[in-house]
Amino acid sequence: MTPDILFNVIIKNRSAVVNSRDVAKVFHKNHFHLLRDIDRLRTDWGKVVSLTESKNGFSSISTEPKNGDSKNKTLNPNLSPVDLETLNHVSKMKFDDCFIPSTYITKDGRTVRSYDMNRDGFTLLTMGFNGRDALAFKLAYISRFNEMEQELTKRNTLYDLEKYLRKQLTDAIQQYYTGDNLGREIMQLTNLLYMVATGHNAAKLKRDRGFSKDVSAFAEVLTSDEREAYISTENKMIGLYTSGVSDYQELKHQLSKQPA
Repeated sequence: MTPDILFNVIIKNRSAVVNSRDVAKVFHKNHFHLLRDIDRLRTDWGKVVSLTESKNGFSSISTEPKNGDSKNKTLNPNLSPVDLETLNHVSKMKFDDCFIPSTYITKDGRTVRSYDMNRDGFTLLTMGFNGRDALAFKLAYISRFNEMEQELTKRNTLYDLEKYLRKQLTDAIQQYYTGDNLGREIMQLTNLLYMVATGHNAAKLKRDRGFSKDVSAFAEVLTSDEREAYISTENKMIGLYTSGVSDYQELKHQLSKQPA
Protein backbone atom coordinates (compact mmCIF):
# COMPACT_ATOMS: atom_id res chain seq x y z
CA MET A 1 0.00 0.00 0.00
CA THR A 2 1.32 3.43 -0.92
CA PRO A 3 1.60 5.69 2.15
CA ASP A 4 -1.05 8.44 2.28
CA ILE A 5 1.69 11.02 2.71
CA LEU A 6 2.62 10.53 -0.95
CA PHE A 7 -0.81 11.72 -2.09
CA ASN A 8 0.64 15.14 -1.39
CA VAL A 9 -1.78 17.65 -2.91
CA ILE A 10 -0.90 21.03 -1.45
CA ILE A 11 -2.04 24.62 -1.80
CA LYS A 12 0.60 26.75 -3.46
CA ASN A 13 0.10 30.24 -4.88
CA ARG A 14 -3.62 29.82 -4.13
CA SER A 15 -3.99 26.70 -6.25
CA ALA A 16 -4.24 23.01 -5.35
CA VAL A 17 -1.25 21.27 -6.94
CA VAL A 18 0.78 18.07 -6.78
CA ASN A 19 4.45 17.81 -7.69
CA SER A 20 5.61 15.51 -10.46
CA ARG A 21 8.10 13.85 -8.10
CA ASP A 22 5.29 12.70 -5.80
CA VAL A 23 3.27 11.42 -8.76
CA ALA A 24 6.30 9.45 -9.96
CA LYS A 25 6.68 7.82 -6.52
CA VAL A 26 3.02 6.89 -6.20
CA PHE A 27 2.69 5.43 -9.69
CA HIS A 28 6.14 3.78 -9.57
CA LYS A 29 7.37 5.76 -12.55
CA ASN A 30 10.81 7.14 -13.31
CA HIS A 31 10.63 10.89 -12.73
CA PHE A 32 12.82 11.50 -15.77
CA HIS A 33 10.25 9.66 -17.89
CA LEU A 34 7.41 11.75 -16.45
CA LEU A 35 9.30 14.92 -17.35
CA ARG A 36 9.71 13.56 -20.87
CA ASP A 37 5.95 12.92 -21.07
CA ILE A 38 5.21 16.46 -19.85
CA ASP A 39 7.61 17.88 -22.43
CA ARG A 40 5.74 15.96 -25.12
CA LEU A 41 2.46 17.36 -23.83
CA ARG A 42 3.95 20.86 -24.11
CA THR A 43 4.93 20.22 -27.74
CA ASP A 44 1.53 18.78 -28.68
CA TRP A 45 -0.21 21.59 -26.78
CA GLY A 46 1.65 24.15 -28.86
CA LYS A 47 0.54 22.42 -32.06
CA VAL A 48 -3.11 22.47 -30.97
CA VAL A 49 -2.93 26.17 -30.10
CA SER A 50 -1.23 26.95 -33.41
CA LEU A 51 -3.90 25.07 -35.29
CA THR A 52 -6.64 26.92 -33.45
CA GLU A 53 -5.12 30.31 -34.14
CA SER A 54 -4.52 29.64 -37.83
CA LYS A 55 -7.10 30.50 -40.45
CA ASN A 56 -7.61 26.77 -41.02
CA GLY A 57 -7.89 26.03 -37.31
CA PHE A 58 -10.76 24.66 -35.26
CA SER A 59 -12.68 27.90 -35.31
CA SER A 60 -12.97 28.18 -39.09
CA ILE A 61 -12.00 24.84 -40.58
CA SER A 62 -14.19 23.09 -43.11
CA THR A 63 -14.37 19.34 -42.68
CA GLU A 64 -14.73 18.92 -46.44
CA PRO A 65 -11.60 18.71 -48.62
CA LYS A 66 -11.01 21.60 -51.00
CA ASN A 67 -10.95 20.82 -54.73
CA GLY A 68 -11.08 17.13 -53.93
CA ASP A 69 -7.62 17.29 -52.34
CA SER A 70 -7.65 15.18 -49.17
CA LYS A 71 -4.39 16.81 -48.03
CA ASN A 72 -6.32 19.95 -47.15
CA LYS A 73 -8.19 18.15 -44.39
CA THR A 74 -6.58 18.87 -41.04
CA LEU A 75 -9.20 17.33 -38.74
CA ASN A 76 -11.25 14.19 -38.60
CA PRO A 77 -14.24 14.93 -40.89
CA ASN A 78 -16.53 13.11 -38.45
CA LEU A 79 -16.05 15.74 -35.74
CA SER A 80 -19.30 17.56 -35.04
CA PRO A 81 -19.58 21.36 -34.60
CA VAL A 82 -19.91 20.70 -30.86
CA ASP A 83 -16.67 18.69 -30.91
CA LEU A 84 -14.91 21.48 -32.77
CA GLU A 85 -16.19 24.10 -30.34
CA THR A 86 -15.04 21.99 -27.40
CA LEU A 87 -11.56 21.62 -28.89
CA ASN A 88 -11.49 25.33 -29.58
CA HIS A 89 -12.33 26.05 -25.92
CA VAL A 90 -9.87 23.52 -24.49
CA SER A 91 -7.04 24.78 -26.67
CA LYS A 92 -7.33 28.17 -24.95
CA MET A 93 -6.21 26.63 -21.66
CA LYS A 94 -2.65 27.61 -20.83
CA PHE A 95 -0.02 24.90 -20.45
CA ASP A 96 1.80 26.87 -17.76
CA ASP A 97 -1.39 27.03 -15.68
CA CYS A 98 -1.60 23.24 -15.68
CA PHE A 99 2.12 22.47 -15.42
CA ILE A 100 4.00 25.02 -13.32
CA PRO A 101 7.81 24.74 -13.53
CA SER A 102 9.51 24.00 -10.22
CA THR A 103 12.88 22.77 -8.96
CA TYR A 104 14.34 20.75 -6.11
CA ILE A 105 17.81 20.19 -4.69
CA THR A 106 19.27 16.68 -4.84
CA LYS A 107 21.40 15.12 -2.10
CA ASP A 108 24.54 15.99 -4.06
CA GLY A 109 23.51 19.64 -4.33
CA ARG A 110 22.25 19.69 -7.91
CA THR A 111 19.21 21.75 -8.88
CA VAL A 112 16.79 19.56 -10.84
CA ARG A 113 13.57 20.56 -12.55
CA SER A 114 10.10 19.26 -11.74
CA TYR A 115 6.52 20.44 -12.25
CA ASP A 116 3.67 21.37 -9.95
CA MET A 117 0.44 20.21 -11.58
CA ASN A 118 -3.08 21.39 -10.95
CA ARG A 119 -6.02 18.99 -11.33
CA ASP A 120 -6.13 19.45 -15.13
CA GLY A 121 -2.42 18.85 -15.52
CA PHE A 122 -2.51 15.77 -13.31
CA THR A 123 -5.47 14.39 -15.27
CA LEU A 124 -3.76 14.93 -18.62
CA LEU A 125 -0.53 13.33 -17.47
CA THR A 126 -2.06 10.24 -15.85
CA MET A 127 -4.82 9.66 -18.39
CA GLY A 128 -2.84 6.84 -19.96
CA PHE A 129 -1.84 5.15 -16.70
CA ASN A 130 -3.73 1.85 -16.71
CA GLY A 131 -4.27 -1.05 -14.32
CA ARG A 132 -6.02 -1.64 -11.02
CA ASP A 133 -3.36 0.06 -8.89
CA ALA A 134 -3.19 3.06 -11.24
CA LEU A 135 -6.96 3.48 -11.01
CA ALA A 136 -6.85 3.30 -7.22
CA PHE A 137 -4.07 5.89 -7.09
CA LYS A 138 -5.92 8.23 -9.47
CA LEU A 139 -9.08 7.97 -7.38
CA ALA A 140 -7.07 8.73 -4.25
CA TYR A 141 -5.58 11.80 -5.90
CA ILE A 142 -9.00 12.98 -7.09
CA SER A 143 -10.23 12.70 -3.51
CA ARG A 144 -7.25 14.73 -2.26
CA PHE A 145 -7.79 17.38 -4.94
CA ASN A 146 -11.43 17.65 -3.86
CA GLU A 147 -10.40 18.08 -0.23
CA MET A 148 -7.76 20.69 -0.99
CA GLU A 149 -10.00 22.64 -3.35
CA GLN A 150 -12.64 22.80 -0.61
CA GLU A 151 -9.91 23.96 1.76
CA LEU A 152 -8.84 26.55 -0.81
CA THR A 153 -12.39 27.91 -1.09
CA LYS A 154 -12.57 28.21 2.69
CA ARG A 155 -9.18 29.91 2.84
CA ASN A 156 -10.20 32.44 0.18
CA THR A 157 -13.39 33.31 2.07
CA LEU A 158 -11.40 33.84 5.25
CA TYR A 159 -8.81 35.87 3.34
CA ASP A 160 -11.49 38.32 2.19
CA LEU A 161 -12.82 38.61 5.75
CA GLU A 162 -9.36 39.22 7.17
CA LYS A 163 -8.69 42.05 4.69
CA TYR A 164 -11.72 43.85 6.15
CA LEU A 165 -10.57 43.23 9.73
CA ARG A 166 -7.03 44.25 8.89
CA LYS A 167 -8.22 47.69 7.85
CA GLN A 168 -10.22 47.99 11.08
CA LEU A 169 -7.17 47.08 13.16
CA THR A 170 -4.87 49.44 11.27
CA ASP A 171 -7.37 52.28 11.63
CA ALA A 172 -7.65 51.57 15.36
CA ILE A 173 -3.88 51.58 15.85
CA GLN A 174 -3.52 54.81 13.90
CA GLN A 175 -6.26 56.42 15.99
CA TYR A 176 -5.18 55.29 19.47
CA TYR A 177 -1.42 54.76 19.25
CA THR A 178 0.49 57.43 21.19
CA GLY A 179 4.07 56.35 20.55
CA ASP A 180 6.56 57.58 17.97
CA ASN A 181 6.96 54.52 15.72
CA LEU A 182 3.64 53.54 14.18
CA GLY A 183 5.19 51.10 11.69
CA ARG A 184 6.94 49.11 14.41
CA GLU A 185 3.73 49.00 16.47
CA ILE A 186 1.77 47.54 13.56
CA MET A 187 4.53 44.99 12.89
CA GLN A 188 4.75 43.92 16.55
CA LEU A 189 1.01 43.52 16.91
CA THR A 190 0.80 41.57 13.66
CA ASN A 191 3.45 39.14 14.89
CA LEU A 192 1.58 38.89 18.18
CA LEU A 193 -1.48 37.76 16.25
CA TYR A 194 0.53 34.98 14.59
CA MET A 195 2.08 33.94 17.89
CA VAL A 196 -1.27 33.68 19.68
CA ALA A 197 -3.08 32.02 16.77
CA THR A 198 -0.38 29.53 15.70
CA GLY A 199 2.37 29.53 18.34
CA HIS A 200 4.96 30.94 15.91
CA ASN A 201 5.74 34.27 14.29
CA ALA A 202 5.22 34.80 10.57
CA ALA A 203 8.91 34.41 9.67
CA LYS A 204 9.18 31.00 11.35
CA LEU A 205 5.95 29.78 9.78
CA LYS A 206 7.21 30.65 6.31
CA ARG A 207 10.64 29.16 6.93
CA ASP A 208 9.38 25.91 8.46
CA ARG A 209 6.80 25.35 5.70
CA GLY A 210 9.13 26.08 2.81
CA PHE A 211 7.77 29.47 1.73
CA SER A 212 9.88 32.39 0.63
CA LYS A 213 10.31 35.40 2.91
CA ASP A 214 8.40 37.79 0.66
CA VAL A 215 5.03 35.97 0.63
CA SER A 216 2.15 36.93 2.89
CA ALA A 217 1.93 34.42 5.74
CA PHE A 218 -1.83 34.82 6.02
CA ALA A 219 -2.50 34.66 2.28
CA GLU A 220 -0.21 31.74 1.47
CA VAL A 221 0.85 29.84 4.59
CA LEU A 222 -1.96 29.54 7.15
CA THR A 223 -4.48 26.70 6.98
CA SER A 224 -8.19 27.50 7.23
CA ASP A 225 -8.23 26.47 10.89
CA GLU A 226 -5.26 28.76 11.62
CA ARG A 227 -6.96 31.58 9.72
CA GLU A 228 -10.07 31.19 11.84
CA ALA A 229 -7.93 31.37 15.00
CA TYR A 230 -6.08 34.41 13.63
CA ILE A 231 -9.32 36.21 12.74
CA SER A 232 -10.81 35.47 16.16
CA THR A 233 -7.67 36.85 17.82
CA GLU A 234 -7.69 39.89 15.54
CA ASN A 235 -11.27 40.64 16.50
CA LYS A 236 -10.29 40.53 20.17
CA MET A 237 -7.29 42.76 19.57
CA ILE A 238 -9.43 45.38 17.83
CA GLY A 239 -11.81 45.42 20.80
CA LEU A 240 -8.98 45.65 23.34
CA TYR A 241 -7.08 48.35 21.48
CA THR A 242 -10.11 50.55 20.97
CA SER A 243 -10.98 50.18 24.67
CA GLY A 244 -7.59 51.58 25.69
CA VAL A 245 -5.50 48.39 26.11
CA SER A 246 -2.41 49.19 24.03
CA ASP A 247 0.47 47.88 26.16
CA TYR A 248 2.08 44.93 24.34
CA GLN A 249 2.43 42.68 27.39
CA GLU A 250 -1.12 43.35 28.52
CA LEU A 251 -2.44 42.64 25.03
CA LYS A 252 -0.45 39.40 24.95
CA HIS A 253 -1.85 38.38 28.33
CA GLN A 254 -5.44 39.19 27.39
CA LEU A 255 -5.27 37.54 23.97
CA SER A 256 -3.61 34.41 25.31
CA LYS A 257 -6.28 33.75 27.94
CA GLN A 258 -8.41 30.74 27.19
CA PRO A 259 -12.12 31.51 26.73
CA ALA A 260 -14.27 30.62 29.74
